[in-house]
Parts: sequence; C-alpha cells; structure tokens
Amino acid sequence: MSKYIIQIIMAAFGSMGFSIFFNIKRSKLILVTIGGGVTWAVFLAVQYVSQSEVAGLLAASAFASVMAEIFARVLKTPVITLLVPFLIPLIPGGNLYYTMNFFVRGQADEFGRYARWVLQEAGSIAIGIILITSVMQIIGKIQRKFENK
Repeated sequence: MSKYIIQIIMAAFGSMGFSIFFNIKRSKLILVTIGGGVTWAVFLAVQYVSQSEVAGLLAASAFASVMAEIFARVLKTPVITLLVPFLIPLIPGGNLYYTMNFFVRGQADEFGRYARWVLQEAGSIAIGIILITSVMQIIGKIQRKFENK
C-alpha cells in the first residue's frame, strides 16, 4: 500500500515540476499538483481492478480530461493549461525509451513488441482525451442552442 502512496506523491511532484518548468501561474500550481496525483491514483485503481494498463490509462486520461474541462471553466483558463500537467504522470516514458533502445540496437523483435505496447498506451490516452473533449463540445452546443431560444 505504501508503494502506491509514494507513486501518487511522486506523480504530484512530477506534475508540479513540469508546471514550474513551463511557467504555469502560482494560482494554478496547487491544482495541477493535486490533479497529477489524483490522475495517477485513478490509473492505479483502474489498473488494479482491471489488471490492464491500457484500461487504466484510458480511465485516467478521461478522468484528467473531465477535471481539466471543469476547472478550466471555473478558473476561466484554457483547458490545455490544466490538462497537460494532469497527464504528465501517464506518459509511457520507460517503454518509449526501451522501444528506441531496441530500434537503435537493431533488435527488431523486441522493438516491435515495445512499439506495439507504446502505441497502445498512447492510443488509450488519446482516446480518453478525445472522448471527453467531444462530449463536452456536444454538451456546449446543446447548451448554447437552448440559451438562444
């Protein structure tokens, strides 16, 4: 259990570090720090229940997108300002490193295995973001239509 708590804390610090590096305003720094940790907690919970890293990434990226959409409207800030730091802990850095390492070494079988895995991970993150963004756009259009009548 303690290893999960350490992972969540480190994910939060990773989001905070990224935010500082890219000059996210201090007023949003606490929010993106907590958001990165919570996003990683969602990933760990779904991965534990489903025994699937891809399902965990999909759920966590969808959750991060929902949080970013909601908080962006409350704070009157662009969604991307919040979404990117929320997603930083989900980036498949280790697998991407090994993919490129096997490619450079000419180990085609290992490269293919890791490349497929990285594409699945990146695809699940992208699908989670696209799904929520599309739903929010549809809701916004419906809301504007009723406001105009």
